[in-house]
Parts: sequence; C-alpha cells; structure tokens
Amino acid sequence: MGATKKELASLIVDYLCRAAEGKEIGEDNVDSLNVAIDCITEAFEIEKDSASSVVRDSFKGQGLEKIVGASRTECNATLQEPVKVNIPVEDAEIKAKAEALKSEGNKAMAAKDFEQAISKYSEAIQVLPSNAVYFANRAAAYSSLKKYTEAVEDAEAAIKANPSYSKGYSRLGFAQYALGRPEEALDAYKKVLDIEGSNASDAMKRDYDTAMKKVEQSLSVEKGAPVEGSAENSDAAGGGGFPDIASMLGGGLGGGLGGLLKNPQVMQAAQQMMQNPNAMQEMMNNPAIKQMADKFQSGGSTPSMADLMNNPALMDMAKNMFGGSKQ
Repeated sequence: MGATKKELASLIVDYLCRAAEGKEIGEDNVDSLNVAIDCITEAFEIEKDSASSVVRDSFKGQGLEKIVGASRTECNATLQEPVKVNIPVEDAEIKAKAEALKSEGNKAMAAKDFEQAISKYSEAIQVLPSNAVYFANRAAAYSSLKKYTEAVEDAEAAIKANPSYSKGYSRLGFAQYALGRPEEALDAYKKVLDIEGSNASDAMKRDYDTAMKKVEQSLSVEKGAPVEGSAENSDAAGGGGFPDIASMLGGGLGGGLGGLLKNPQVMQAAQQMMQNPNAMQEMMNNPAIKQMADKFQSGGSTPSMADLMNNPALMDMAKNMFGGSKQ
C-alpha cells in the first residue's frame, strides 16, 4: 500500500524543518521556508510537530533525501514518460492568482498583521470563492483579532464549501468557545475527530476535552442552582448580582414594608430596577435610602406605608425610576 497524502506531506515538512534548523539555507530565506511549512501543514491538515514521528513510523526513519537518493539509483537508466495533466489555462491562472494572495495572507499572519491577512484572504476569496481553505484562514485571522462572530461566519462558509474539511470545524469550535457557547464548540470539535479518525492529533483531542469539561461544568451549575422561592435562594443576592432589599436594610422585612413588597405593582417596579444597573446604583447612592438603611442597622423600627408615601425624596426617586409622567 502506497503512502497517503498526509504521510508524503509530513515527509516534506520533516525535510524542510531539518533544513531550517540545520542552517542549510541562508538566514534571509528562513522566514520564507517557515511560510512554506505553514502552507503545507495547513493544506494537508497535518501538525508540524508530528512530522518526524510520521517519518519514523511510516518510512522507517528514512528522510526525504534518502528516499529520493535510493529511487534515483534504481531508476537511473529508466526514462519515464511525462504525465500530461489537462487543466484549462484560465483555471490554472485563477488558481495561481488566488494561491499567491493566500500566501501573502499567510505571511501577514506570521507577522501578526491580522488586518492585512484578512485583506489578502478576502482578495483570494473574491478570485476563487469555492476554496474552503481561504475562508478557514480568514476565520483564524478574525479570531486573532477577537472578532469571533465574523470567525464563526467564515468557518461555516468553509464547511459549506467543503464539508469534509476538518479545519473548518476546528475554526468554528474555537470561535464558538470564545463566544461562550461550549455546547456548539463541542459539536464542532466532535466533527473534527469524526473526520480525522485515527489521524486526529493530540491538539484536536485536547480541544474536544476542553469543550467537554466546560459543558459538564455548565450542567453541574444548572443542577446545583437553588430553587426559586426557597429559603436558601431568598437569602442570596438579588438578580444581576445585586444585594436583595432585605440584606440591604439589615434583615427582617416586618410591618408595613413587608406588605409593600407583596404589592404586585411594587414588585413589578422592583424587577425593572433589578434589570437596570444604573437605577440600582442611583438608589444605593440616594441619601434617603442610606439614612433608612443606617436606621435599620442600628436597631430602628420599620417605616409604615404612610411614612414611605409621605417621603418626598423617595416619591421623586420612584417617579424617575419607574416611569412617572413623561412629556
């Protein structure tokens, strides 16, 4: 059985990595060589760090130069007929132009110029919009700028262009996770593992495990949440992380104030206030409220309904907060 495309790509990447590390080329060309390595690993969906292990396992540790040398020796006296590939000239020119733009985008990514990378990938997409790689690359650039919504859109476009392109799902999983959607991220990473099968890298498996743990944590939090209306929940902080009125006033809502809180209209207004952080902050800073809270905490009595209704400062604040007459 012949070598797979990914094994052959790993053989080339291994050779290029060793050439760069061994300084077999000038320092001025090292960056270009690294860009070539990135392009190959991306196009064939392989991991740079795993190339050497593939050479060891699939080619018995023989590098590219040894395999080529042995083949040349065996075929030294044999002339092979060139293989004719029938590719329309115009299609080849379009592909070459799009690939050149993609390479410029890859260089910009390597230089961390993500805006420039997005620009070049966008140009490549305009030239050849059917290529999933260009969308996936632009999704990575958007994620680097923390524009995760745009990254999701591009990842989905990559998947639509090529449903078997695992990197499209990988980009989607990353962006969904960053947007706080661990379940969607888990689905995307699961698709990556399904596509790659036994060729799935450790990094792909780690992505899936990370999303799985996040989903499990979310489920645990939901199961452990106190039931609404329970005694435990009534002592907790109010909605949106604000303290509830009872704790603010020193505990114990007896007398007229307790009845006030049972009034449906008052409770509706309170819910509106809880949903408006500015309103709650305004109430906490109101001198009348502070004075009332200090009185309760020092052992004072709870005000009656009449006391509250006759307090002009409180009434004015209530009108402003809960929708008094508008011009």
